[in-house]
Amino acid sequence: MAKRTAMALDISVEVHCGTCGSANYSLPAGMADEAPIVCNDCSDRLGSVAELKAEMIGQAQAHSAEALRNQLDRIGDPPPA
Repeated sequence: MAKRTAMALDISVEVHCGTCGSANYSLPAGMADEAPIVCNDCSDRLGSVAELKAEMIGQAQAHSAEALRNQLDRIGDPPPA
């Protein structure tokens, strides 16, 4: 049986308001999945906590796949002369 090793990823997720472009928002108290996230600058609704979680997971998967591709590319590169 293969042994799994835990790996930590440090991924930044930026959420910008579609109306004003600001990245200034607040998470609601309690963080219930259906709770809205609102832009602090223009008060536009950015989505729900559940939508933010889904976006974070999607970005994490994209970043981890990109990191893996980069590692595989480096393995295939010839050593520096």
